[in-house]
Amino acid sequence: MLRKDFIMVQIEELGKVIAQIISRRKTGATRQIPEQIQTIYRSLKLERDFLTTADTEDLFHLLESDDRGGIPRMDIAAKALVEESYLFSGQQQRDLLLKAQSLLEYLQTHDRTFSLERMTLLDDIRRRTEENDSTNL
Repeated sequence: MLRKDFIMVQIEELGKVIAQIISRRKTGATRQIPEQIQTIYRSLKLERDFLTTADTEDLFHLLESDDRGGIPRMDIAAKALVEESYLFSGQQQRDLLLKAQSLLEYLQTHDRTFSLERMTLLDDIRRRTEENDSTNL
C-alpha cells in the first residue's frame, strides 16, 4: 500500500510540473521549461533519446517496473514530449509529437479507463502534425 501511495504522490508531483510548463508556455515565460522537462525525465529515470527511440511496449515494461505504475508514468512521459515539442520546429517537433502520439495510443488501448483528456491531446497532436506537414510542402 505504501508503494502505491508513493507512485501516486510521484505522479501528482510530476503532473504539477506539467501544469507549470503549460502555464509558462502560454504566458511566454519559457526560460525554465527545458530544465523542468529534464526534471520529469530524471524522475521517470528516462533519457529523452531512449524515450524517443524505444519500442512503446518495451518502454511501458520499463516504466511499469515492479510497482505497476507504468500507465500513469507513460502518460506523464507523453505529456512531457508534447510540451518539449513546443521548443522545436520542423522534423524534430514532428518526431516528438509522433512519439507522444504513439505512447498515448498505446495507453488508450491498454488502460482500463477512458480518458477524455488523452483523446483531446491526441486530436491536438494530429492537428499540429498536419499543420507541420502542410507548412513543409
